[in-house]
Amino acid sequence: MIENKVLEAIKNFNMLKKSKKVTVALSGGADSVCLLHTLFSLKERLGIELSAAHLNHMIRGEEADRDQDFVKKLCGDLGVPIFCERIDVPKYAKENSLSVELAARQLRYEFLRRVAGGGLIATAHNSGDNLETVLFNLTRGTAIKGLTGIPAIREDIIRPLIFCSRAEIEEYCKDMGLTFVTDSTNLCDDYTRNKIRHNIVPLLRELNPSIEYAVLRMGEALSHDSDYLEEKAEAEFKNRILEDNVLSLSGFKNLHNAVAIRVLKRFCDTVRVGDVSSSHLNLLYNVALSGGEAQLPKAVFESESGKLHLKSERNSKSFSVEMVEVQKSEIEDFEKINNLLLKNYIDCDKIKGKLVCRTRESGDSIKLKNKNGTKPLTKVYNEYRIPASIRDTLPVIADDCGVVWIYKVGVAERAATDSNSTNILKIKVYEGLGENYGNK
Repeated sequence: MIENKVLEAIKNFNMLKKSKKVTVALSGGADSVCLLHTLFSLKERLGIELSAAHLNHMIRGEEADRDQDFVKKLCGDLGVPIFCERIDVPKYAKENSLSVELAARQLRYEFLRRVAGGGLIATAHNSGDNLETVLFNLTRGTAIKGLTGIPAIREDIIRPLIFCSRAEIEEYCKDMGLTFVTDSTNLCDDYTRNKIRHNIVPLLRELNPSIEYAVLRMGEALSHDSDYLEEKAEAEFKNRILEDNVLSLSGFKNLHNAVAIRVLKRFCDTVRVGDVSSSHLNLLYNVALSGGEAQLPKAVFESESGKLHLKSERNSKSFSVEMVEVQKSEIEDFEKINNLLLKNYIDCDKIKGKLVCRTRESGDSIKLKNKNGTKPLTKVYNEYRIPASIRDTLPVIADDCGVVWIYKVGVAERAATDSNSTNILKIKVYEGLGENYGNK
């Protein structure tokens, strides 16, 4: 069953058009083990040269080392060449002011492309991953492109398992006697994607047992519409972009909104002002039509005399965060201390994996101490009346299972100190620019 679906995906999307050299991104989980074994069994039929690659991110300590040893043995048993490397992702993230997640993704694909040597990279994304991605994008208020899901092929990356469900993959591993390893962070419900996987998807499957395939069909239909709009926008943008990165607005009001918004997104990418949300693009669109200024989080655009240009880049506040371990005995009257002060203390023994200090990311959420329900950070910031202009620069502390502390707000319930806490982390924030927002 799996082999037939893999062959179908490879044929339908012409996955091997660019190369017959295929490197499997092998984490050691059930999906990637299934992918490697399936391609290995089909390699003669497909005429491919097969290898594998594994990057140890050095995030999960002994568990990560276990995964590396596992994939080496697996490939050794199959006789498949494997490339393994260790990279200190947390260190790289800190040195380059990136979140651990973004740094891991960047380094992983750089590694994969390097070892693939111009060949194809096969990742183990399946129909379940696709469904979760669509639902995740939906919760963020995505445009049409976000509803198309995970592309089966993108440049040098192919996804042969895209027609296969997670249940089929696990059944295949069972039938073939294949063992695999499990990333402990996948069992944590604090990650938005895991909440979708463990709570929402089962409910949708009750309504439609074939929900994964229904979403795949929807994505395929929407991708045709999206591709058409993107092509129209690209042609329009090329005709409007002037020297010195100025956008001509002549006749702009005659463009369909769907095309105009995409033209503005390309313009924002060209002048490199970072990610721009749909709400900010709508603001920019209104200013492009009526004139004036659009103040986005990281830039100010001006529309005048039939042209749109970047007026200035907005300075971001800079913060320094210090995390110091203290003992309960060092805090006077700890159990009677004001709750407002306790919001900057974390119980070290409740942390899952490693802590990282970063800014907010899409999908971040938190259940605060003494508050009801888990809420997205955007909603929390609204409730605490945090100015929108500084939200993208405020420090957030997260562990392997998600956000545990938010600057100016407080600590997550799951990491809060209590009368039984012994190993305590005290957070101090120092602001580099402007008014002092810190709790020193």
